[in-house]
Amino acid sequence: MNSQQYMQMYWQQLKNMGLNNDALEMYRQQMEQAMNGPLNPFDENLKQFNQFFTGDDADEEALCREPEAVRLNPASLLTSEQQWAVACGADLAFLNGQYLNDISTGITRHECRQLLSEWWDIDSTEELTEMFDWLRDSGHRIEYDIILQALNSVSMKESKAFLREYIIANELEEAVVMERLRNTRDALELFRKKNLIYDKLQPDMLIWDFARIINLARAGFDAGYISQEQALQEIMECVPAIRRTYSSWKHLSLSYQFARCVWNGVEEDSFQALQNNMDYLLQATDSPWTLLSWKA
Repeated sequence: MNSQQYMQMYWQQLKNMGLNNDALEMYRQQMEQAMNGPLNPFDENLKQFNQFFTGDDADEEALCREPEAVRLNPASLLTSEQQWAVACGADLAFLNGQYLNDISTGITRHECRQLLSEWWDIDSTEELTEMFDWLRDSGHRIEYDIILQALNSVSMKESKAFLREYIIANELEEAVVMERLRNTRDALELFRKKNLIYDKLQPDMLIWDFARIINLARAGFDAGYISQEQALQEIMECVPAIRRTYSSWKHLSLSYQFARCVWNGVEEDSFQALQNNMDYLLQATDSPWTLLSWKA
């Protein structure tokens, strides 16, 4: 089965899920851009691009600690709706000890600039804006959809053959994509084993991209690269898609955790730490996930 046949099967699956023609056409354009077009703003350095997405900007030491107290900025002037949007990035913000109710992270300008530079290679307003555009328009979720479609083939051999066509077309490093294929398989097995996903609750990779927009906007504001108004605009533009995609704070958090397993690999200790943080945020009386209703 060639790549064209795989994609025809994929469009039919999306149609069966209830997507209308407009949504299918938009998704088709994004997929075709990912498979046939230029990579993204980083295609001048393909090696750096492939290394760039092997991890995330989580504090690794924090993954070894028990959940700490929720940090809230008592001087926050955000409305409930704006705080709700900020809370969609809480999986990472809580892990890194940041405020969960404000545009400001509570981290110094120097620390934010260092984080953006070291983890994202962002050292200017222009680079930050380019990253916003890429995460919103395609991001990591397009590659995941292609990998998931490969996994739905008859055998792992066919999965690899399908992905090799994608790798060649986009000049990617085979080892990186194949590692993601294995990570996705392992993540699906782990989440099914723990009964975290089932027919009516499936992870969706959107939050892996949009939580990053939210947290990058906050860090970009604290770093002095964008204004508070610009940061808030980037964050609020994520809300409609997030609301359409997820059914609860737990659904959002599980999807973020699943995505992290896909991109970083299944690490039991890190996975359990994120699970503990999710449980804490879903129960703590001062957590935005308990203070702000998902359906609000």
